[in-house]
Amino acid sequence: MDPEAIPGYQWNSDVLKRLSSQVVSMSKVEAPAIVYVDDEPLNLRVFEANFRNRFRVVTCDSGLKALELLQSLGEVAILVSDQRMPGMSGVELLEKAREQSPDTQRMLITAYSDMQAVMDAVNRGQVSRYFVKPWIKEDLLAALDDAMRIYTLQTQLRETETRLLRSERLAAIGQVSAGIAHELMNPVSYMSQNIAALRGELEVLSGFVRSKVSVTPDDALVRALEDLPQILDDIETGAKHIRQVALGIRNQARGDDAERSSDLADVAGFAVKLARAEVRQKAKLVAKGESVRVMGGPVKLCQVLLNLIVNAAQAMEGAQRPGLVELRWFKEGDRIRVDVSDNGMGIPPQLHQKVFEPLFTTKPIGIGTGLGLAICRDLVQGFGGDISLTSKVGEGTVVTIHLLPETDPPPPEGVAA
Repeated sequence: MDPEAIPGYQWNSDVLKRLSSQVVSMSKVEAPAIVYVDDEPLNLRVFEANFRNRFRVVTCDSGLKALELLQSLGEVAILVSDQRMPGMSGVELLEKAREQSPDTQRMLITAYSDMQAVMDAVNRGQVSRYFVKPWIKEDLLAALDDAMRIYTLQTQLRETETRLLRSERLAAIGQVSAGIAHELMNPVSYMSQNIAALRGELEVLSGFVRSKVSVTPDDALVRALEDLPQILDDIETGAKHIRQVALGIRNQARGDDAERSSDLADVAGFAVKLARAEVRQKAKLVAKGESVRVMGGPVKLCQVLLNLIVNAAQAMEGAQRPGLVELRWFKEGDRIRVDVSDNGMGIPPQLHQKVFEPLFTTKPIGIGTGLGLAICRDLVQGFGGDISLTSKVGEGTVVTIHLLPETDPPPPEGVAA
């Protein structure tokens, strides 16, 4: 049977073709573009017809439009220009493009054997290739493939350098933090000692006053003696809090983790304190859960939670609504589940698994290192747990961690359990 004789065949065939072309075009939307410039409409159509199935091709008919495209398209991997054009020649365009977008690979095409144009293209435009019309498709295709690989490698190298510089800055901050923590510990120690001594002296003084002086109940001296213990309690509470923060900073900076388990509520509380300054301007931060001991040292577990909270806060960029970051933990079966959720921009489905890969980031260069979630995954797996992510674009993201509850240590060899 002739397929075209089937009712609706032609309509369905046309629909499938349109859908197929839409899928192809959608897959290229995020790809770096190739811009081809020529004042002859026929040449533009020929170039696009030959390479649009392999690359994201954008064409224009003048140098000025090409320079505008370099700004508006975001990523332009390759700029291919004809030499003889009114207003601005190909060499002039490539020279300006080199200053405006130095990473873009540049090529020149001309119908003339003009050695001066070749020299200018090499010296001024710093082109990677030069072609004479009529160009051969296979040769130009190979050159475009090579140029696209070079552009991709250069972009990756630049991003890697940026991340390494940021990592060095973070390492320096860690060293400084350890010094700050050390400096805080000294005044906190003698403050605590003096509070204890002052409390003892105050008891002696209070007893003496009550035994030697006859006063009425509302006397200012009695009120002062009654208020001083509360004031000392408040000072002592503040000193303990500073000491706790200093110890946490020192341990985080050093990477100390002598313990194999930790109280999740304590670690979460400390992570929230450290993250509050980062989150405050972007979202409301809520933490809720009962005290429970889980497998995983407090330093590494705090690193995981802190990273996830900060990531959640940064996901609020661009969201046109009040931000909310929630940290919650509860028992789920035989494990402890920890959710860090936000109502930010969300992550496209095709990137849900990639976000845990090293050096992958959805954040702008200089903001994300691409290491945070990969490190979190390795740390959580080292605890014997697992980490996963669910997200909807425009609604938000939830990162879920499953941790093992603390177990009794195994008995020594030769001792019955």
